[in-house]
Amino acid sequence: MRHLFLFALALVVFSCSSDDSSSSDDDGMLPGGSNGTLIKTVKKVAAGGVVEERYDYQYNALGNITKLTSVTIYGQTITTFQYDANDIMISFTEVKTDPFDDVRTEIDYLEYDNDLIIGICQDITYDNVQSSFDDPEVDKIEFEYNNAQYVSMFTHYYEEDAEFNTCDDVSSMSNTEDLEYNASGNMSRYENSDYFWTPSYLTYTYDDKNHPYAKVKPDAFRKLYGFSTINNINSANEYNADTDELMGTIAFSYQFNSNNYPTVLERTYTESGGAPGQATRYEYTYY
Repeated sequence: MRHLFLFALALVVFSCSSDDSSSSDDDGMLPGGSNGTLIKTVKKVAAGGVVEERYDYQYNALGNITKLTSVTIYGQTITTFQYDANDIMISFTEVKTDPFDDVRTEIDYLEYDNDLIIGICQDITYDNVQSSFDDPEVDKIEFEYNNAQYVSMFTHYYEEDAEFNTCDDVSSMSNTEDLEYNASGNMSRYENSDYFWTPSYLTYTYDDKNHPYAKVKPDAFRKLYGFSTINNINSANEYNADTDELMGTIAFSYQFNSNNYPTVLERTYTESGGAPGQATRYEYTYY
């Protein structure tokens, strides 16, 4: 779950997958009426055209996501999504296989309040791993929403000794993620209490074009997966959370298809007072 959502926030495989010209019609996973607006693949491309990461999306006839396959230098993760008889997403399962064939399986069970997901209980197990640090875990995430029903806080909890615990017993808080939005529903500020060196927060400005995940369904899942999926980020600033001092800026440059959905993103981080770093390139295709 954390892997899944962090990728979405970053908008970011060394891949042996088939190329983008393949069609999902063959396996019945192509939704009708998408017309080049429903995300199909996302690739992170390094200098020289090497694909470092690739994400492939599949959907059912209703347009609800059913499968996400990611391939990176760290291995392959296959996420499948489960629905009840009323087409409500009730859980999803992530199976990650690393280059050493160690397998991590995470089953995420969703808790709703009306049409909003307010909690996720995570059962995590490991196979073929010879380490005491990879015992079963039970983790959970709780979500809060603002008046406009955009998620305003993630609270992460963990419990390493899953053998004797259920999700109700998980009480050790790991970190929080705080989000604010502008009047258009785009995320304007993001802060994660889990940091490596310096506590920081990010602020954002946006264009008026369509976000790559704008058509991902169900809506309740998209609100958590992409956080802010209306328009595209134009620029971002990173600040020291203790002093509000500017630490760096991020520039975003796009190419769009005829439906005003991005096909290419180049993102460049510049430290305050420094030279721009190398651009990170992402490529998008759509059904």
